[in-house]
Amino acid sequence: MKFLCFLVLNFITCVFLFPSYSVAQGHITHLDDYDEKPVHYGFVLGLNQSWFNMKTSDAYANSNFIAKTKFSTGFAVGLSVSLQPTEFLAIRISPTAVFGQRIITFQDRTTNATTEKVVESTIGEIPIMFKIKSQRRHNGRMFMLLGIKPSFSLATKAAQETERIRVKTADFAIEYGFGFEKFNEMFKFAPEIRFSHGLGNVLVPDANQFSSQISRLVNHSVSFYLFFE
Repeated sequence: MKFLCFLVLNFITCVFLFPSYSVAQGHITHLDDYDEKPVHYGFVLGLNQSWFNMKTSDAYANSNFIAKTKFSTGFAVGLSVSLQPTEFLAIRISPTAVFGQRIITFQDRTTNATTEKVVESTIGEIPIMFKIKSQRRHNGRMFMLLGIKPSFSLATKAAQETERIRVKTADFAIEYGFGFEKFNEMFKFAPEIRFSHGLGNVLVPDANQFSSQISRLVNHSVSFYLFFE
């Protein structure tokens, strides 16, 4: 949760610094023909916090474990292509590689010993986002996002042990968020916050004592992205 606060505070800081920067720049309008171009290319950097939404199985009620999911931090890099049919709407595709992990802890009720099950992964994501923009004011404007995100595993590393948690190699999620665009002399800078909710159960059932405690795992994440176009 501390990381979530960090993302929000950084975004708020950017929003409050933007008006001061605009005043310092006077009345110079940068990239004033930006909306006249139908296609824009760029790249993206990001930080994220991900976790599983977990549903326990019938076996969990009779087990000696307390199972919990933990927040974990990762980062992302990628490219972006934006199609702009109108001034106030854009369709953006941003193939991205996400590096991170997801964690489930099992605490033994008798001994209080805790076992962490970590699924480390490199995931390829292809978010397809509808970007609804406000009226541009000088060198900035706000926007909202809504879209879908197919994802697939590029490389998954689970602990090399028999009693492990395995997940599927593909997933599908809905995403939404908000941000703002700031036009500089040579490029557009756009920080944004996005929330992602998986739609399917990614658990691969196994008969070991840990995996058998779970009936459903769903991916969730919150991300802070910096787009440069």
